[in-house]
Amino acid sequence: MGKSIVHFAGEVMLEQARKWESVVFQQVCVAGQQEATRYLEALDESLFMQHPASWVVVGFRERTLVTRFGEVRIRRRLYRDESEAYHFLLDEYLGLNANQAATPEMQTMCTILCGQVSFRKGADFLEQWLAGLLSHSTCWRLLQRTGAVAANASKEEVEAVFSRGEPIAQVGERRRVERLYMEADGVYVRLQNQPRKHLELSSAIAYEGWEGLSGKREAYRLREKRAYCHVGDRTSFWEGVSLAWAHKWDLRQLREVIIGGDGAAWIRSGVDTFAGATWQLDGFHLARACRQTFGSRTGRKLYQTLRTGIAAKTQVSLSQSPVREGKQAQRAHQWVKKVTQENWGLDWRVRQGLSMEEARGLGCMEGNQAHLLAARMKGKGRSWSPNGAYHMAKVQELLTNGEVQPWCYRQKCIEKPSARYTRHPRSQLIAPDQWLQAAVPAFYGPSPNAPWVQFLRKLIHPTHILN
Repeated sequence: MGKSIVHFAGEVMLEQARKWESVVFQQVCVAGQQEATRYLEALDESLFMQHPASWVVVGFRERTLVTRFGEVRIRRRLYRDESEAYHFLLDEYLGLNANQAATPEMQTMCTILCGQVSFRKGADFLEQWLAGLLSHSTCWRLLQRTGAVAANASKEEVEAVFSRGEPIAQVGERRRVERLYMEADGVYVRLQNQPRKHLELSSAIAYEGWEGLSGKREAYRLREKRAYCHVGDRTSFWEGVSLAWAHKWDLRQLREVIIGGDGAAWIRSGVDTFAGATWQLDGFHLARACRQTFGSRTGRKLYQTLRTGIAAKTQVSLSQSPVREGKQAQRAHQWVKKVTQENWGLDWRVRQGLSMEEARGLGCMEGNQAHLLAARMKGKGRSWSPNGAYHMAKVQELLTNGEVQPWCYRQKCIEKPSARYTRHPRSQLIAPDQWLQAAVPAFYGPSPNAPWVQFLRKLIHPTHILN
């Protein structure tokens, strides 16, 4: 540090002068708190002029909000409707959560920050850079609340669509593509104070393809990637996946689906969920097993023959090449034999008759899994409760998809329908130009992804099948 050129006299000291940003920021925060109080009170007054006539004002109640520029004390009206239910019209209009001081914007910032760093570090960052102070325990509760809301909404949607036969709620226009790539994998995290030591988190990604990145080395980025995380029953995993993808893509327009994974049965079952799906074994696990069985040089040749589908060379390599010693090599050898018999190792491009330049191979799930879940939830002595792990996994899904903020606002209550199905009145007549239009209730009933329904869909829409 250089010496000060000007020597101030009196009360103005050099150290104080260099803190001018903090001083101005504090003054701006005080002015912001005052302006926020006036604005919210004026908004409450405007809502009072427009409130339903059947609602009665019970009185005023005060509430403290923690914002990015400090605490704001507000006074708003409490209403009672005709059914004797109470409402804070201002809170509902702004989407403020009950029994929570942090505003939705503060909850969003806390969730995004603590979804990437520890809760204590996140609280320290917020204390240094914002006027709204939150403890690390409060940061934990806010993140858990965000993840819990998203997780409950996902479970409710799966139950509504696949158990009660309700249509999928759509918001906005969905993308239309003919080919979609999917990959799935699981990762184990440590549990705390539980009979079992670990919990498996299942996740999947979907993308439309690859786009090259400029640079000296060959690098690619997934195009329109979307993630999904799941904990619990594996039979409902692909049901949740299909709903998550249906919000972004029009699955009825798909002509081809490529599903990749490490060969686990619950991952391979995704082929039964999507019409025209093709299975692709992950190249990382296949190459590792070949190397563990026969060594680097012979294992590399075996990997190439499995990928290209040359059965004769594969059988010769398995029969003539000596297997390495050790339990690991023996287990890998048995798995490679199973892959050869089931023809899992064949590259999907070879199976579909595509050139290697036309499309790339799958195998990016391991790297995505490391960034999606492992980096935040594994290592450094971390352990979780089952609910805490699920909520954090959902937060990681929201971070990847860029959808954190909507789940930090108050969610509207979802009213369950009284009847399972809605019947049209018998007196309703069909228009003459629509008599040839027919609906298949099985496509939208309680089991739209059952094997017999998938077979029926193939018979009715043969253009969706390529092989």
